[in-house]
Amino acid sequence: MKNRRSFIKTSTSLLAGVGIGANALAKGSPEILPETSSPPNKFPDNPLVLFDNFHAGNRRSYSLKARLAAAQAAGFDGFEIVMTDPDSDDWKAVTDQMGKYNFSVWGHHRTIRSVVDKNADNINKDIEQIEAVVEASAATPIQYITLSLSGNDELRGPTIHESGSAKAEDRHWKRAYKITSAFDAACKKHNMTGSLYPHTHWICDTPQSQQKILEGAKASHIGPAFCSHHWYANKNSIEMAEALKLDIMKNLNYVVMTNGRFNGNGFPAVRFDRGEIDMAWFLAMMYDFGYSGPISSQGWAIGGDPFDSCKAFVDGFKALKERFERHPELWPLG
Repeated sequence: MKNRRSFIKTSTSLLAGVGIGANALAKGSPEILPETSSPPNKFPDNPLVLFDNFHAGNRRSYSLKARLAAAQAAGFDGFEIVMTDPDSDDWKAVTDQMGKYNFSVWGHHRTIRSVVDKNADNINKDIEQIEAVVEASAATPIQYITLSLSGNDELRGPTIHESGSAKAEDRHWKRAYKITSAFDAACKKHNMTGSLYPHTHWICDTPQSQQKILEGAKASHIGPAFCSHHWYANKNSIEMAEALKLDIMKNLNYVVMTNGRFNGNGFPAVRFDRGEIDMAWFLAMMYDFGYSGPISSQGWAIGGDPFDSCKAFVDGFKALKERFERHPELWPLG
């Protein structure tokens, strides 16, 4: 696969592929890479959040205490719990611990599976679950919730770019709208920050599909997330400069900087400093855009010592920021 910075595609045809017209983009040619820029005079202090999957998989498990301690020791500013039900013992365990750590940010990631046919009958139950999660989160220090619309099945194609939104039909989009609309309403009611998360092979997998779903759901409160490895892995994703010009990106409120490396038709996560995504360029693009919100990273199945892997993200991110501050001549967009 070509370097994503030079992998230019015809935006109009790609947007049309998921039912978005070319006028959805802001003014300016969508096929031209961003103009050169200089580093900002002051860099934002984006809180760094540990997405809680570094310590899972690879035939191992870590206690909640060990995971929280690792996030704090590695230098994270926040912690994001994953798929924890409000009526579960795990929920009580983690919420009981929230006051014992000096994290400035807490988040919660949720996955809903009723977009695909085999789970479609559960859509109303899933919506009730979303509403319960948002309400319960609002009563805790949790500030934001990210939502992904899971499911392969009939949306699975032979490659990443032939899956997900590329195979979605009207019934899938309608389910995605219904779920997202309910999520938007719940977040608005409880004054919670919410974002729609993109993921390869699923219906919401590219910036274009995010825009289609958020517009179809008539979302007025939640915004999109931008995830480096899911964006990079999908050849259908419009270029980053184009994506950041989409109307929905004015509400961008969550960014993931995970690195990865192609392995056949997969793009598994790897340590922040060992993948093929140019993270210096990616971060510069986000700084140039003016993003100042939370930035997380993921570590599912990276292998090895999970503390080393999660700390590599914190250390790597801080090193990039320091490089830009001390050596503006090394600014990637100059």
